[in-house]
Amino acid sequence: MTIDHLSTAPAVTEPARTPPAELRADVCVVGAGIVGLFNALQYAKRDLSVVLVDEITPARASSYKVGESLLVFSNALLRSIAELDEALSASLPKSGIWMTYGLEGNPRFDRGMSEWAFQSDLPERYAAAIRSPKFRRTMFADCQIVRPEIEEQLRERVRATAGITFVECGRARQFELSDEGDHTLTWRSQRKDGPSGTVRARWIIDCSGRSRLLAKTLGHDIDLSDGFETASVWAQFSGCTDADFGPAWQFHGPGPEVMQRDRDTVHLWGDGYWIWLIRLVGDRISVGVSFDKSRVEVGTKLKEYFWDVLERYPLLDFLDRDNVLEYQMYRNVQLMTDTHVSPRRYAMAGDAASIIDAYYSQGISLALLGSWHTANIVDDDINHGRLDTDEIAHVDNALRADWRIMRAMIRHKYQGSLADGRFFLLEHLLDYSIFGSALLGRFQLARWLHETGGRTAHESAVWRRRRQRLQRQVFLSQSLPWRLFEPDKVASAVERMHERMAARAERRLRYGTPQPPVQAIMRVHSPVPALWRLFAGRRAAPRDLTMGEVREPAFLRMKGTEFSPLVLRGSGTAITAVFLVGYVTDAVGTWISTRVPRRRAAPSRARSDRSGPRPAAGRAC
Repeated sequence: MTIDHLSTAPAVTEPARTPPAELRADVCVVGAGIVGLFNALQYAKRDLSVVLVDEITPARASSYKVGESLLVFSNALLRSIAELDEALSASLPKSGIWMTYGLEGNPRFDRGMSEWAFQSDLPERYAAAIRSPKFRRTMFADCQIVRPEIEEQLRERVRATAGITFVECGRARQFELSDEGDHTLTWRSQRKDGPSGTVRARWIIDCSGRSRLLAKTLGHDIDLSDGFETASVWAQFSGCTDADFGPAWQFHGPGPEVMQRDRDTVHLWGDGYWIWLIRLVGDRISVGVSFDKSRVEVGTKLKEYFWDVLERYPLLDFLDRDNVLEYQMYRNVQLMTDTHVSPRRYAMAGDAASIIDAYYSQGISLALLGSWHTANIVDDDINHGRLDTDEIAHVDNALRADWRIMRAMIRHKYQGSLADGRFFLLEHLLDYSIFGSALLGRFQLARWLHETGGRTAHESAVWRRRRQRLQRQVFLSQSLPWRLFEPDKVASAVERMHERMAARAERRLRYGTPQPPVQAIMRVHSPVPALWRLFAGRRAAPRDLTMGEVREPAFLRMKGTEFSPLVLRGSGTAITAVFLVGYVTDAVGTWISTRVPRRRAAPSRARSDRSGPRPAAGRAC
């Protein structure tokens, strides 16, 4: 398929006239990036008055930015509340996610490397069963967006929406919180003789990005100085076409299926780093390198490291320095807050709250989901006079747990443990069980959005009760079966499982018993890997865990009119059960495979270590 070319820079409309120096609103949103613009629109749809504060300069408006891939919750919320259905449908469709380890120095993908992928494209029989094309897009049509064009559309929509005052000529400078009445926020232009003013509002929602106005001022940062720090370099290129992604990028699955890897969000892992490749509409592509800072020599220039890594990949030799449209660099990527929403009537979303890693494209997804949860609390407070402190505590705990889960997902993948095929597979299978569990909540939220457009005034009594249920359950840490436990306990359990799998992989590598590469390509019509093959066959032979198509009974196909489709009700529990089987088998297999070498080496070690304890490497995991 040939992609039509679009201009590389959107037209930036002129800002509105200078606003009054004193404004009052129910909600003041700080920051007019994609998250702030979304928040302004969702509060207006709940019949709340909004002031949105930011300074939109031509340079900021035309920045290409990072965060182009929509996944899990972001697609549904942007298509409905932000009314971007048409714009997202014109974006490049996203067929899924693709992870590879071992491509460095290799001119092609082959069985000597480990690969995990999930293809989200619906088979025709699934798509035909869904009665509403718009709901099908809201639920399933993930895409890869061009940020400046999407944000300009959102700015135009914000300017045209009744109930929103857009202060786009000044940035928030300071604020005063009040426990009795309105908070006060002061804004001022960066221009020498520019305007300034104040906003009084019952709630302040900080979407100021890495400026993090509230988190820094109120001391909400979580200390992440635990030895795991990452940096990232990102660039957007022009001049990349289908011809650059020829047959070498194809995956031939079971039967006649042929998948084009570049139609996914591609993740290429190396030792201590990973690369993302996100194709966009036109001839553009987003390419980034995230890396563990402890693995890179101090003083290394980020841009030089970026090119050093890319040049290790023959398949990426089409990337030309002369075609770079923009660079962005983040020396300290990870940020976390201990508070996402406070009973003192303020909240933080997006990078103003937490950001861990671009892996799985969860930045925008969790930011918009957290914003939706906060909007329910603000709506109840202002429109109905109920400030539910129990709900605030639950939302805050669950969002914090979700970000801990994201950090656990990526932490050990930066280690050399990924060279062990079994670890590569089980790491991604655990992640898959968490995202797979969230599918039911994603469907139910998409149904609410489809029915109401995000307007609580359009709810029936049935849909109001359903939304109240979703307020407790739609989190990564509170989907079935994880919701059987408190959010912090779920996060702790996920962290421990990742740590133990990494320790077992390191032990196998240390004892010379690493597991061979694996390939496991999941599809909607083949949603689980052939896990039994992971523990069978010749020891050094690569494992292909990709299963053929599974023909489901017709009654399992979703129609889009249900609230809890049968096929999704048990999917999270089933995938989690598959993972747990692999997890336990991995523990037992590692203990057996590393006991034999240990016993053989025991006599010599016993002579040298007779007076002290055994080395930690000799202990069973």
